Amino acid sequence: MNYHRVYHNQLATEFDSGVFCPSKEEFDQQMAFLSKHTNLMTEEEIVRLAQSGKPPPKRSALVTFDDGYRDNYLFAVPVLRKYSVPAIFFIPIESIEKSRLGWWDIIAYFIKHTEKEVLPFKGDELFLRTETEKQNAIGILQDYMKLVRSEESQDLLAELSFLCGVDFPSKEIQREELMNWDQIMEIGNTEFLSIGSHTVSHRVLSTVSGEDELQELTDSRLFLQQKLGREIKSVAYPVGSYRTFSDRTKSNAHRAGYSIGFSFNTGVNYGSIADPFNIKRIGPVADLSIFKSMLIVPRLFVSELT
Repeated sequence: MNYHRVYHNQLATEFDSGVFCPSKEEFDQQMAFLSKHTNLMTEEEIVRLAQSGKPPPKRSALVTFDDGYRDNYLFAVPVLRKYSVPAIFFIPIESIEKSRLGWWDIIAYFIKHTEKEVLPFKGDELFLRTETEKQNAIGILQDYMKLVRSEESQDLLAELSFLCGVDFPSKEIQREELMNWDQIMEIGNTEFLSIGSHTVSHRVLSTVSGEDELQELTDSRLFLQQKLGREIKSVAYPVGSYRTFSDRTKSNAHRAGYSIGFSFNTGVNYGSIADPFNIKRIGPVADLSIFKSMLIVPRLFVSELT
């Protein structure tokens, strides 16, 4: 089960609301359920299973977090400690080093703050007159960033800033949304919590050259190892759907020294881990009854993801 952000009280953000799920209270209920009714796996146990080819115990589960948001530390980690739930946190290096939010958050920030009602984009028009239209526009722009070649999308954020008439959020505002290295190191020093790589820049790996992809994977692992003083064994591919990584990605992850690699929104791992560099994950829901159903009968919820 892969999370991104957990919120407290009301969900209100200047950035991408789509990465929030669930609330702190709902997350507490979910972790309480997992701790009582599933066999919770650590990163080390997943590595051993992937290498041995043996199936995990029945009803096994793994909790992961992507992107290094500060609410992970403030709201999720205390709950994980409360129930002794193992988890892996996948960290994108540049986000933390440069206090730089991901492109999906910056896109949402521009659209939410613009006073424009129509936005020209790539020969089309995006309407921004209502909140629904703004959310649709955010989704269209985010999808564009996921799939076009990196060299074609690298100037998109600056272009959007100009078209929307909205400046980039300050470094201070962005920093408040992200963990710092002290917090990440504290997580990594907790016995049942682990740190993994989410590449250097969070560029979608299918949109970069093989050389750049290998560098993203290698540099992020080496940086984290030097920063944290421990071996980094796992990587989560940015975005993580089957359109955003490839067999080349998996090969480069192995070359970079990782033991396991994770995709996202790709399904559930039945039986043994068939491919150590495509360990499948699904996203959470807020509703506890649906969350329980996803764990009890996962095929009903993931049949179309693979």
